Amino acid sequence: MKQIWYELKSQPVISAVTVIGTALAMFLIMVVVMLHQVTVIDLAPETKRSRTLYMGRGILEGFGSNENVIQSNLSTAIAAELTESLEEAEATSIYCPYVSRALANTEGNPTFAADAKRVDDGFFRIIDLEFIAGKPFDRADIMSDLRKVVITESVARQAFASDGADVIGRTLLIDDVPQEVAGVVADVSPVTDVAYAQIWMPVSLTAPTWGNPNMGDMRTLIVPRPGRDESVKAEVNRRMAVINTRLAADSCTLSLAGAPYDHEHHKADEYPVTLPDVNKGRHMRWMLFGILLLIPAINLSSMTRSRLRRRVSEIGIRRAFGCTRGRIVGDILAENFVITLAGGLLGLLLCIGFGALLFDAIYSTGRWTHYAMPSTLSAGALFDWTLGAYALLFCFILNLISTGVPALRASRINPVEAINQKK
Repeated sequence: MKQIWYELKSQPVISAVTVIGTALAMFLIMVVVMLHQVTVIDLAPETKRSRTLYMGRGILEGFGSNENVIQSNLSTAIAAELTESLEEAEATSIYCPYVSRALANTEGNPTFAADAKRVDDGFFRIIDLEFIAGKPFDRADIMSDLRKVVITESVARQAFASDGADVIGRTLLIDDVPQEVAGVVADVSPVTDVAYAQIWMPVSLTAPTWGNPNMGDMRTLIVPRPGRDESVKAEVNRRMAVINTRLAADSCTLSLAGAPYDHEHHKADEYPVTLPDVNKGRHMRWMLFGILLLIPAINLSSMTRSRLRRRVSEIGIRRAFGCTRGRIVGDILAENFVITLAGGLLGLLLCIGFGALLFDAIYSTGRWTHYAMPSTLSAGALFDWTLGAYALLFCFILNLISTGVPALRASRINPVEAINQKK
């Protein structure tokens, strides 16, 4: 270890550049993985992402004399017909995916803006919102048209200066309409965009349609029983066939753009017209990973060769005194192992700092809507140590590839020629 430390100090600039290059490679890989992973892995409160089937984008096409094409989400009636009482499903939900800006206040207090979403009672069985007080509204509340809402703790504090049990049952004015607070939940990050809102209101069973009774604002969530995904899909397709038999009388047919499909397909395309292509995204990520690994590998290989050229005489003397080629290669690789470890740990620290300081700004850039809550997640949710270990392993492989060939060449130098070379 002393020998390694001495060699690193003897060429501080090259050693520093090598460490920084490894750190940047580690950092960039982890950032790309992080930005992708938070959208697809099971992440509270969307803890059932890996088990959930999504459905909602509908394409209504006319035929014969009716050549109209309507692309939108489904009407409440069609969504209910496709999902209610599915025998092979643990839970189903009808919800409006769009967050609307609502004005909220309590009597005598200032009005403030909050993000609102309309959902049904099944939504709370699929999305694991953390209830601090109270409970969600139920089917009876929706059928009775009772005005009950679930709010986040930040809304409760702003409206009632409290987020405890004393909020339950109190009245909150939302767009000047009195609503009873049924429950208070922990704040939700917009990263979990299906779950996200600050106020959850009961979905209207008479929601407006887009000029057609089959199209509207609704999407659906289905959590099949374990191992019953295909059975659920088959039942939905059977129901879709019944709907299309009925729609044939109006010279039109309805398709679901390949739905119901899993979470990865759901995130691949927000407005699909066919089954979303997940392979395109995968190929792009692998190409990006390859570029992020290849460029530092080339740079590190150049740095290693430069460092070894300065040590030709030293290697020649060691060979003259009987040091084996294997020992020389091992020492060079050990030196680069230390450099990689230092660079990898620095890259991990940069990644954690990015998550804490810049994740919200990067994640929110270019999104079609502006949310009231920041996208920031906890460090535990953002950073996966398993992924960090894999990224560090990739960096070790990178340095092994970039160092191995120069090290083998250095070990084969003729001792006499090496000693006589100028440093």
